[in-house]
Amino acid sequence: MRAKITIFILLFGIIVTPMQSAFAAPRADVADDKVTFSFPNTATFSATLTSNSNITSVTLEYGNDQQTCGDVIAKAFPLFTPEQSVNVQWTWDMRQSGSLPPGTNIWWRWRYTDESGAEFVSEQKNVAWLDDIHDWQTVTDGNLRVHYYGKDQAFAQTMLDAGIEGLRRNKEQAGLITNTAIDVYVYPNYTDMRDAVLYEPSWTGGQAYSDYGIVIMGLSGSDSDWDQNTIIHELTHILVGQFTFSCIGTLPGWIEEGLAMFSEGELDSSMQSQLDQAISSDTLISIRSLNGGFSELPDKANLSYSQSYSIIRFLIDTYGQEKMSQLLGALQDAKTIDEALLEVYGYETEGLEDDWRQAIRAAPRTVSAQATSQPTPTFVPTYVPISGAPVAVTPNAIPTSSLDGVDLVERSGPPLSLTIALACICFLFLLIIGILVLGFVVRKENQKGSKDV
Repeated sequence: MRAKITIFILLFGIIVTPMQSAFAAPRADVADDKVTFSFPNTATFSATLTSNSNITSVTLEYGNDQQTCGDVIAKAFPLFTPEQSVNVQWTWDMRQSGSLPPGTNIWWRWRYTDESGAEFVSEQKNVAWLDDIHDWQTVTDGNLRVHYYGKDQAFAQTMLDAGIEGLRRNKEQAGLITNTAIDVYVYPNYTDMRDAVLYEPSWTGGQAYSDYGIVIMGLSGSDSDWDQNTIIHELTHILVGQFTFSCIGTLPGWIEEGLAMFSEGELDSSMQSQLDQAISSDTLISIRSLNGGFSELPDKANLSYSQSYSIIRFLIDTYGQEKMSQLLGALQDAKTIDEALLEVYGYETEGLEDDWRQAIRAAPRTVSAQATSQPTPTFVPTYVPISGAPVAVTPNAIPTSSLDGVDLVERSGPPLSLTIALACICFLFLLIIGILVLGFVVRKENQKGSKDV
């Protein structure tokens, strides 16, 4: 499983500007410069700033090490009373911005100006976003670092060896390598791992953050093979994510999860049995359906993983590792999956599915006699704000419902029952008017007849 965390930093007076260095500013007079964690909820930055005249503006510049499409710097503006020496602090609330993965490097510095116009900037400081209640230990081999607590060093070496094996397999099978450090944080149980990250699903047993080069995982407590396969699986997500990183492209789920499953080795017997049953009963999920996220239903999710493994194995066994590397490279270049498949293998998704089904002896893909219907946009005007200057009405295109067998009719008037009721009232009103007019005419004629006599 892979997660990308986007930190929203346009909140509470925080702005984002292009990265700038601590240029040509005098060294600041800063004391007690620190950050205090309430892990995993908040990080509070604080310091005492001093100048020869009253300090008039203070900015906290901060950020974290993450693979991004452009260098940015976050700024926060703590409240203070202008004086020659001010105590300032500001709290980064992860519950509102989004949580960082454990182990992320956070950096910060203070920039302030006094009433003479002089600007000062403090030395940049760094800290690892990690709890301080556990006695973390580390074992290292090359670019791989395994951090752990509550276990002995022999256990840590076993996990490190599994990670090294995972790196070897990914290099040989898919040409995936890394030139940067990868940190794996191993928690002794799933509860501790889930408590370390906000807003993760309750079933999560491991998580890869490829933008940060960080893996977190909990131990099963009873299955060493499962734990070792987990570290291999999550490391594959890191390698795939780093290799295919793109600001505009997307990676199909079956490729990412299939490579992670393939790096573990053979499917276990239960998943293989489920895949065999789906083949025999012709209940396989289409490859195009596996481009996005997998189902939350356990049976369908497991079949999605098994199929993804089978598809990746078919491609690598049939065409080799070099073609798989080319496919990932095409996706990194922001090509669609169909464009990438056509460029590397000579067919699009449906052609891949046809060849894959034939290779695993599954029934041919069902081809619909009718083209897939496309939703027709319905234009709905935006509402004019209740107060303020009028704004232009802009049509927003939204898709109509695509319920099968249901004709959608657009209403342009009141409901039918209301229309009938109004018609009856009008008819009754006209009838009463007619009776009154007829009575008036008859009365006039009677009066005229009396005078003639």
